[in-house]
Amino acid sequence: MKLSLYLDDRETEKIFSYLRWIFLIVGVLVFYYPPLADRLQFTKESFSLLLSIGLIYMTAAQIALIRLSPGNQHFAVLAKAGIIFDYIALIWLLVLTNGVMSPLFPISYLLVMHATIYWRTKGAVLSSFSLTVGYSIIYVTQAQFDFYTSFVFIINILFIWIVGVFGSLIVIRERKHFRQKEIFQELMFTDYLTGLYNHRHFQEQLRVLTSSGQNFLLVMGDIDYFKQVNDQFGHLTGDQILKRIGNVFQELSVKYDAQAFRYGGEEFSFLLPPMDEGNQISFFDDLYGRLAIEELSEQCTSVTMSFGIASSKAGLSPDQLLGYTDQLLYTAKESGKNQVKFETGNTYRYSAADAEIAAARQ
Repeated sequence: MKLSLYLDDRETEKIFSYLRWIFLIVGVLVFYYPPLADRLQFTKESFSLLLSIGLIYMTAAQIALIRLSPGNQHFAVLAKAGIIFDYIALIWLLVLTNGVMSPLFPISYLLVMHATIYWRTKGAVLSSFSLTVGYSIIYVTQAQFDFYTSFVFIINILFIWIVGVFGSLIVIRERKHFRQKEIFQELMFTDYLTGLYNHRHFQEQLRVLTSSGQNFLLVMGDIDYFKQVNDQFGHLTGDQILKRIGNVFQELSVKYDAQAFRYGGEEFSFLLPPMDEGNQISFFDDLYGRLAIEELSEQCTSVTMSFGIASSKAGLSPDQLLGYTDQLLYTAKESGKNQVKFETGNTYRYSAADAEIAAARQ
């Protein structure tokens, strides 16, 4: 688990999951460990049932937490179900451990914070209200209305609401700062026009992959005759073309588990996972096919692109790999454009027949 003040929902839920196991161990000790149980003398009749339910739920939740991603819709259900379980377990424990005077009451504050993290102000209000109702029922049922018990009851209720209000303020501020951090990172690593990663992020990723010794493919490409497109149709049309190409490349990056970048100007790049030349050809079939059917702008409906592709090699620096791949791109453009040059010396060309097939599939 990462050590950071900015925890995502998955990391936060992990913390509360670990806390449940800690409280379960504490519960077993105070109810069954003689040196503690004999002194505290809590009611034990239904604790074994609560313990069994808790073990079943917590084990299932722990397994789900390991397997589910934060974006999974079932993860959100798991997190909210955990809050409901915590509420039921807490009220149950309070009843068994001297009711209003229970030493376990401070767990209520964690429950309020947990609900506030997921539901913000609504979570703070709902959890504080639910705890107030549950705690009040315990107070009335316990029927001990002496001054000391009543004073503790009022103070605890007051602190529940204080924690709820201040907790919601803290969580809202933290989420705002976290969102600002995400926006700054997005601005730092994303090209404003195409939505792809920018040149800076490309250089960083290339260095990381190379220094770690991972095998990958580097693709460098640019739009053929793009200067003429800008001169003839204007820069607004050129920008629109770049945006549409960015959309196509973003879709490809998701499909092929790759990263797509706007290297600069009309130049683009991909960092692809390792694949043989046959699969590389399939990738370019897909790329050129998507470009062929994409209506880039009203004034200029299509453009062609040239690419060079090379694989990472042991001992090859990022600059050397980039220079080598760029040379393959240069060769592709010098050899007639609208083609791909492989490091094996082979050439891929996208034909007019391929374009017709792609259009027919649209």
